Amino acid sequence: MLAARRTRPASVAGGWELPGGKVEPGGDPAAALVRELREELAVDTEVVGRVVGPLGGDWPLDDGHVLRVLRVQLVAGEPLPGVAHDEARWLAPTEVDTVAWLEPDVGPARAAVERIPTWVDFPAGALEGRARALRVEALHDGRVGVVVDRTPFHPLDHGWPDQPGDVGLLDGARVHDCLTGTIDDDGRLLVGDDIDVRRGDPARTWVVVHVVDREAAPVLGESVDLAVDGAVRAALSRGHSACHLAALALNEATARFWSKQPPRRDSRGFPFLDQIAIQVSRIEPDGAYDAYRCGRSLRKAGFDADAFLAEREAVAAEAEGLLSAWVATGAVGRIDTGGDPTLTARRTWRCDVPGGPAVIPCGGTHAPDLTHLPRVGVEYRPTDDGFEQRTSVG
Repeated sequence: MLAARRTRPASVAGGWELPGGKVEPGGDPAAALVRELREELAVDTEVVGRVVGPLGGDWPLDDGHVLRVLRVQLVAGEPLPGVAHDEARWLAPTEVDTVAWLEPDVGPARAAVERIPTWVDFPAGALEGRARALRVEALHDGRVGVVVDRTPFHPLDHGWPDQPGDVGLLDGARVHDCLTGTIDDDGRLLVGDDIDVRRGDPARTWVVVHVVDREAAPVLGESVDLAVDGAVRAALSRGHSACHLAALALNEATARFWSKQPPRRDSRGFPFLDQIAIQVSRIEPDGAYDAYRCGRSLRKAGFDADAFLAEREAVAAEAEGLLSAWVATGAVGRIDTGGDPTLTARRTWRCDVPGGPAVIPCGGTHAPDLTHLPRVGVEYRPTDDGFEQRTSVG
């Protein structure tokens, strides 16, 4: 959340505010805010939602005015204080009370914190954390969902549910599952299959929902301790890393079955069969299941699916040879978030295997290095509309 310190007028100098400006009579608040942020802080923004207040959606200011607090997405630029401000600062969710807010901005600022996407620490491999309970809400199955400001838990992605959500403990109580949720401007929390927008839609606030028994629900605003089940996480992480390596091995081992230039190539320069044909992916403890469709469009693009399936055992042997060589290097894997700590960050898995780096967009967790994968095996089986791949570790 962006805060700025005022320099004028003298009555508010030194106080911090949510930056913005005044809407002239008949003016559009969204357009006014975009203009003011460009003039005062040299940033381009677009309005994506609101932080709803108690006065018909607005917040009290004085007898003649109200504050209308809008949420914006930064399009270009980095805030540079101008004449009206002498400092601009990005505040983490836990830092909302570290600046001296102007009185009218206290309530909106604290409410705005709850509209920041959940900060997540699982990309760095974290298994423990401490956070503040922001929301507790009944779910369909008689349990409750707990939203906190920061978590080490990895949630199931509603749009591409390949890796199961983490399990573990919240203040000593069992976390049975971990799901992706969204909050709209009316304050409604939608979870899992009820989410009606695409992942990352900026009109929503994207949160991690920890599923616990009703009697284990924490008190709102209080701090809670979070602990992920490390053994379950490790087994899924090994399966996920093996799945990505198997995808790249599949791409390389099937390159000879393309008669035309492929629509896409992977980070190592091979036809990206995995991404082009993938229909289903499920990460399992120490393994994965992937289903691929070899329909008319793929064949028209130049891939000879019949020849591949006829030689699938030889292709599997070639892929396992590649996997064995890669695993032997013990290469380090990492998740690149681009510096974005929130759930909606664009995350990418990277691992420097021989012949070129493995780079795959991914929102899950991974083994820290390939020494955790003693052996990766693959098997291809024909299906009615293509083939399936079974990947195993061990």
